[in-house]
Amino acid sequence: MSKVKTNNLLTPAQAAKDLGISVATLRKYSLIVERTTKNGKYFERNSQNNRLYTQKNIEDFKEMVKLSHGPKMTLETSAAQIYPAPAADGGKQSDTKQDDEVANLQTTIAKLESENKKRELTINDLKQELTDVQKSKEQLQVELDTLKQQAEEKIENKVAEKDENIKARINEKVTDDKKGHWWNKFMN
Repeated sequence: MSKVKTNNLLTPAQAAKDLGISVATLRKYSLIVERTTKNGKYFERNSQNNRLYTQKNIEDFKEMVKLSHGPKMTLETSAAQIYPAPAADGGKQSDTKQDDEVANLQTTIAKLESENKKRELTINDLKQELTDVQKSKEQLQVELDTLKQQAEEKIENKVAEKDENIKARINEKVTDDKKGHWWNKFMN
């Protein structure tokens, strides 16, 4: 493989380095593109029959990989979106077909935008609900703190009442002890 750029063409090693992949992975991508376009000579070749890549090819590969990370997408399906296969009429699609495809894509985009807005509304509703729940939680915490304080005060009052009752009973007992026992009256 030549390491020289020819007319802004990159060797497989240079292209792979630009993409941050191995040469084998680049070859795999190239084969997918050639199958999708049904053109085995899609890429330019050097005298050793090695593929040569343009900067546009590199950008298309990046886009293909990016698309393939979408839901239900593969490298093959993303390549079909970037590199349309030639039509049965020799590669020239009628304007009507292209217009139909554009209309279908616009319809799909409109549906996706509508779904996205619904999701945004749902997210905003959930955020509001979360805010309301947090406010309710704060109010419940205030009520709980108030109830705890009231319970502590009641407990303190009960303890104070018990202490007073115990003191009163002790005073009665002490007074009774000073009088002495009833039999002491007879013994003296």
